[in-house]
Amino acid sequence: MALDPRTPVVVGVGQVSVPPVAGQVYSDRPTPLGLMVDALSAAADDAGAGAALLARLDEVVAIRSFLWRARDPADLVLGALGLAPRATALAPTGGSQPQRLLARAARRIAAGELDALAIVGAEAMYAHRLARLEGHPVDWPGHEDGPAPVASGPDPFTPEERRHGLALPVGVYPLFENARRARRGWTIDEHRARLGALWASFARVAADNPYAWRRDAPDAATIATPAPSNRMIAFPYTKLLVANLPVDMGASLVLTSYRCARELGIREETMVFPQCAAQADDHWFVSQRPELDASPAMTAIWAALGDFGVEVDGLDLLDLYSCFPTVVETACEVIGLDPLDPARPPTVTGGLTFAGGPGNNYVTHAIATMVERLRERPAATGLVTGLGWFSTEHAWGTYSATPPRDGFRWRDVGAAVAAPRVEVATGDGAIEVETYTVTHRPDGTPERLIVCGRRADGRRQWAHSDDVELAESAETRELLHAPMRVRAGTVEPL
Repeated sequence: MALDPRTPVVVGVGQVSVPPVAGQVYSDRPTPLGLMVDALSAAADDAGAGAALLARLDEVVAIRSFLWRARDPADLVLGALGLAPRATALAPTGGSQPQRLLARAARRIAAGELDALAIVGAEAMYAHRLARLEGHPVDWPGHEDGPAPVASGPDPFTPEERRHGLALPVGVYPLFENARRARRGWTIDEHRARLGALWASFARVAADNPYAWRRDAPDAATIATPAPSNRMIAFPYTKLLVANLPVDMGASLVLTSYRCARELGIREETMVFPQCAAQADDHWFVSQRPELDASPAMTAIWAALGDFGVEVDGLDLLDLYSCFPTVVETACEVIGLDPLDPARPPTVTGGLTFAGGPGNNYVTHAIATMVERLRERPAATGLVTGLGWFSTEHAWGTYSATPPRDGFRWRDVGAAVAAPRVEVATGDGAIEVETYTVTHRPDGTPERLIVCGRRADGRRQWAHSDDVELAESAETRELLHAPMRVRAGTVEPL
């Protein structure tokens, strides 16, 4: 049967990674605009169509940068490439955005709304850090002309969460991690060993990724054990267990209709087809979620992909979003995968720690790498997952070099996420510890114990302690399920 000419296809991918070089200063480093331009140019060249493909683009969508506050980055990219003005867009904040944008572009192409679209993003956080250390003003083109990051909802934290120290991802995801330890019954040492083994498998993949930021493949013990060069960030996460943000990296994807690709002379063997995709959100506030180590949204998405014919045994390649180990474990539980299976590691890039964590743009790199891998295995299917905020916004998609039998399919299954909302208590009283973490200062010393507990009536309650001895003991002596008392927001042993 002839392929529908409106079938969406990824025709070109481009990645740029500029690792540190000893002795370089800020002025030696790339700008976000330069990284985007290089990535989009590389994607056009990868397609084998170069300038002709760039000229056919109907729209260019930029992934929002963490630090580059340009008003319209995509328009600056067009200008730098000498291309005529055309439709541009700037994505909202969130790590799921590249997959969401690709799925939307695929639907628009299939509907005949456009023929070709590029997604491009970059971060130059390493360069930005050098500028700060040198006292050099950041003089990127268009910098600070645009808006601050845009959330897709209200403040991501409730006043009660903020009161006890929740403000950044590195303080929230460890709570999910220890909640999983509570449910699985792992000891602190067993859990640490598992975290090291999982992330060591990511490090080994990164060692073979030419675009990875870190390719030295540390072993499991090195990754999971605190040391002067691998300080504890928030228990149980060391520096080598969290996303590596200060990177200078860019990536781009170009999608066209099958007809457009053929008109441009793009070779069939380089084409990779989006197969199906789905998206959903979990409750916006962490406090309201029934189980902190679970994701009803992921479960709904996997069910939707199952309706499209996706089965766990049919997934040959994976890239599960990996800002922190806990979300990889959650996705694996939902899918029914062993995350430690050496025959099918859950990443094709090496993940956000080792391949690099370029802000909202990591999934663009993941899809680009997946495309390259699938070209080598035309009969294989790959799954890429994206995640935003605090395991809040989710988007998954499958890809193959074989065209989809029934065309590209997509579903928003947010309405299927019917998880109940947990009530939150305040005031003095007794709690049982549901999960906890210990945040650390930049010098590696403990700063604060943050506890999430449950009252006898099932309500959740937040509390904290700045007692250093109590915080230190929580990293070596089990605190999960322990009875504690809250007085004026401070937690203490019963």
